[in-house]
Amino acid sequence: MEQTLNLPAAGHSSTLNRIHEASAKFQRYKILLRRRWWFLLLTASIGVCVQALRITGRPQEFRSLAKLVAGGQMVMNDSVSWHEQQADFYGTIIETVESAEMKRRALERVRAMNPDLKDSEVEIRVAQTKGSAIFNILATGSEPKYTKVFLDALLAEFISFRQSIREQAQGKVLQQFLQEVLSKQKLMEDSLDRLTKFRAANNIITITNGNNAAALFLNNLLAQRESQRTTFEELKLEIANVNAAMEARERMLNAATGNAKTAESAQATTVKVETSSGGNGMTMAEQDFLRTKSKITELKTRLDSLLLQFKSQHPQVQDVSEQLAAQRALLGSYSEQIGQEKHSQMEEVQRRIQVLDVQIKEKQKEALELGAKIAEDNQLEKAAESSKLAYEKLFEKFERLQSVFNTQADYVAIQERATPASENVEDWVMPIVIGLIAGVGVGVGILLLFDRLDDRVNSFSEFQALFPGEAVLGQIPDQRSRGDVALLRPNDDRHLYAEAFRNIRSSILFKNWQGKPPKTILVTSAVPNEGKTTVTSNLAVTMALAGARVLLADCDLRRGGVSELFKLPSSPGFSDVLRGKLSWRDAVQETSIRNLDLLSRGDVFDQTSEMLLSKNAEEMLDEMSAEYDYVIFDSAPMLVADDTASFAPKLDAVLFVVRMCSTMARLSGKALDLLYERQVNIGGVILNRSSSSLKEYTYYNYASYYYAPAKAANQVEQPPAA
Repeated sequence: MEQTLNLPAAGHSSTLNRIHEASAKFQRYKILLRRRWWFLLLTASIGVCVQALRITGRPQEFRSLAKLVAGGQMVMNDSVSWHEQQADFYGTIIETVESAEMKRRALERVRAMNPDLKDSEVEIRVAQTKGSAIFNILATGSEPKYTKVFLDALLAEFISFRQSIREQAQGKVLQQFLQEVLSKQKLMEDSLDRLTKFRAANNIITITNGNNAAALFLNNLLAQRESQRTTFEELKLEIANVNAAMEARERMLNAATGNAKTAESAQATTVKVETSSGGNGMTMAEQDFLRTKSKITELKTRLDSLLLQFKSQHPQVQDVSEQLAAQRALLGSYSEQIGQEKHSQMEEVQRRIQVLDVQIKEKQKEALELGAKIAEDNQLEKAAESSKLAYEKLFEKFERLQSVFNTQADYVAIQERATPASENVEDWVMPIVIGLIAGVGVGVGILLLFDRLDDRVNSFSEFQALFPGEAVLGQIPDQRSRGDVALLRPNDDRHLYAEAFRNIRSSILFKNWQGKPPKTILVTSAVPNEGKTTVTSNLAVTMALAGARVLLADCDLRRGGVSELFKLPSSPGFSDVLRGKLSWRDAVQETSIRNLDLLSRGDVFDQTSEMLLSKNAEEMLDEMSAEYDYVIFDSAPMLVADDTASFAPKLDAVLFVVRMCSTMARLSGKALDLLYERQVNIGGVILNRSSSSLKEYTYYNYASYYYAPAKAANQVEQPPAA
């Protein structure tokens, strides 16, 4: 019954790949350092030697030291203040002292004051003491006296240069201030002159007493016009209904004695209209109208009383009715007369409104002109005051600046003169350390560069990172022995080496082949010298020691060497069988290993690829697989000849050998791609000559596990059971 395999999830596989990549890089650099440590030692030695030669090759030098100190300066803003200098100022001092111009001036000064001294090259370096404003000036030269004299001359020229620069700057600043003061003074005088001339031409203060009288008078005229317009509208209403107007007038007169406010309003209304009446403010027609209306009311009351007693034809009733009709006719006459009076009043009011309109237009123009003059006067007065204030402030600042310049000293001074020049004793420690570090750094860079160009696989992790899709059947540890590696034998004391092949054997036996397990197996590699023949032979030995009947065939028909490992003749062999000279059974030889037979290479001949593609080769494979449990072929490298690529598709599985720290990854990838193109079943990869000192291989390093107990040390081990 088949068992179901639980494969890892995709995320888990991705995590493992990242782990393999990181481990591969670490192992690669570790191997690179182990193999090329001498190169780092070489480059470090070269760096130390270069520094030593540079130090010993220098001429004798003498050094003199002087110091400058920088303080602050007076700053003119709105007021005079002391300002400490910042880093940009310090940088200016350093650049100035080290400049070629200062050196030229110092050289001329030395020549003028010390003509007996011979010119000598002097190097100047300035360094600021950390956290302070002190500058250390170091002069280095080949002559001690000249070095000291040159440094003193340099300091003197620097102070002189600063003095000249300061004087030039002060003069320029004073000149600029003076020009600005004169400009402000002229501006102030011009402003005052314009104000004086304007006031002389426009006597605004005397005429208006500081106010716009035309504007005040204009407001009064506007108020009068509005009052007249109101009166005009009231007259229009009164003409439209004289009776209602007279009734309203009568009510106002009746309420005058009890309401003072109403009386004042009535008096104001009466003032608006010129009348020829007495104290009640009404015209004669209006008084007659009211008396007639009162008489009519009295007659109507009397008529109503008589009608209650007499009939309408009664003489008294007729007499009262005639009087009532006469009074009503008289009331109509008075109403017409009042209307005519109201019309006359309206015409008078309208005339007054027209007069006021003319006056208002004149006063508006006059008020605008006077207002513009007042505004211009105010503007000129403010400009004059502003220019005067600006002039006074600038003049005051100019006076303070003059006093500061008269008392200000340079804020850079000599703290210490040049010391006597002493011989410079070179410090070997720091240059040697620098040379050592630089040499190691260059060596590391070169090694990393070569490592980038070198794509040889160095470890299992690196192989997994480069070929994540290839299954690794096992790793064979490197055997540190000269010459060919001896074949495995029963009870071999190379425990680590033997267990590696047993691990590969178990991987083949228990691998999930997705079908029938392979019986015919071909072992190949990308290029020669990868240990393919030794791996093939030892794998066959390991399978035979497990009890399986194994036939080992040398399919490298050009340079096969399997028979040499077993110390058996190479002919007759496989090539003779392919050419039909004899049966393969007649060419098979027995080896010293139980259950293991050998089919040697045979004689070398041309056109081996054609023979491997022949039908005879297929029949031979069928017969071999029928008689043996496993038939293992050692073949030619994939990229050397076409033999393996032609023969591999006929076999059940192909094992690919990669020699660690030797085979280039691009060649292995090319060989594997070629096998996949030929539809070959690649059973897995065998990593040959792996370093057993790597961490990923430590699970094989329990050497004590493979040794027998001490009491059985002298006993002969029996071969393992099949």
